[in-house]
Amino acid sequence: MKLYVSKTVGSALLVAGTQIGAGMLALPISTGVAGFWPSAALFIVAFLYMLASLFLLVEVNFWSHKVTANIITLAREHLGLVGQIVAWVSFLMLLYAVAAAYISGGGSLLASALQSGLTVSISDALGTWCFLAIFGGIVVFGTRILDGFNRILIGGLIASFIFLIVFTSPNVSLADLHVGKPMYLFAAVPVVVLSFTSHIIVPSLRTYLAGDHKDLIRALFWGSVIPLVFYLVWEFLIVGSLPSSGPFSLEAIARHNNPVSGLTKALNAKLHIPAVAIVVGFFSFFALVTSFFGVSLGLFDFLADGFRIKKTAIGKFLLLLMMYIPPMLFALSYPEGFVFAVGYAGVFVAVLYGILPPIMIWKGRYIDKMESDFVTPGGKLVPIIVFLGAFVIIFFQIGATKGWFPSLQ
Repeated sequence: MKLYVSKTVGSALLVAGTQIGAGMLALPISTGVAGFWPSAALFIVAFLYMLASLFLLVEVNFWSHKVTANIITLAREHLGLVGQIVAWVSFLMLLYAVAAAYISGGGSLLASALQSGLTVSISDALGTWCFLAIFGGIVVFGTRILDGFNRILIGGLIASFIFLIVFTSPNVSLADLHVGKPMYLFAAVPVVVLSFTSHIIVPSLRTYLAGDHKDLIRALFWGSVIPLVFYLVWEFLIVGSLPSSGPFSLEAIARHNNPVSGLTKALNAKLHIPAVAIVVGFFSFFALVTSFFGVSLGLFDFLADGFRIKKTAIGKFLLLLMMYIPPMLFALSYPEGFVFAVGYAGVFVAVLYGILPPIMIWKGRYIDKMESDFVTPGGKLVPIIVFLGAFVIIFFQIGATKGWFPSLQ
């Protein structure tokens, strides 16, 4: 029983931790104006869609004898060179886009905190440089050091979230939950989808659970349910505490140059509880940094493996440059692009985990007649829905960029 708890439950928590990150901050910013109930419905649809995508990926993964096979390896095995190139480019762009969002949001929060503490003017650009200088290089000291920092921050994240639930709930206006403009949800679809993404750790969990597909499916399911609950509670607190329009409203936050720090300022102004605003700042910061660590580690190993760079002192320095120069340039040139970057990361998720797995499933199941220890329920319908859904996600992101749908960005 202890072994079951330590591994299956632990794996579920890893899934949850991978999903909870920028989404915790981006969701109320991008969906809050639409109202709680329409947003909650979209969260549930995205949860079900990404869970189906996860199950398809697990099925493909169990076709491979290489237990550590990631999406790039699977694409090469089933779709050849073209599939491998698409997966490689999409995977790299996904990590860069998410890293850019974290650097932008983290720099904004750090600048705001420094201004409050030092009572001097600190630019967001300087905050961004400070954020990267403090947290960007930790990855080179190895996973053990990174894990130590991450455990402390995860503890802070959980503690601050509990604090927010206890002290913000009395200020929630039930009437505000029914106010909103649902047409703003279309532009938020890619952001919501990204918030339920944990596919990158499937190979690691397969190894950790000794190839037991039943335990893996349990971990993926419950690990995805936890973020859904977190997101619904977080959306409930924010939408119920802040008005839809006017000063310090959800609409004003979404239009703010730095919406992450704008959320903290709005809660401070509306609730008149300084401690809550401070805890929101800590909670936001913990969420960003813990996810930033995961993305940085993924980029570090991916680039080292992809370009065959040895992790010597010179190699690590080169990897740091390759890891952070592209997202840093984006964060500096487009500091208000937190939700924008998260949205485009959602597009790369759609390509990687909405298009490629259904194609591999169709080829493996119905052409090559391959067998897997786990078969996704639903027959042909599920891969078709997931495949078509990916194009819907991409369409919404293009539409938001082109101005086809209402957007506050």
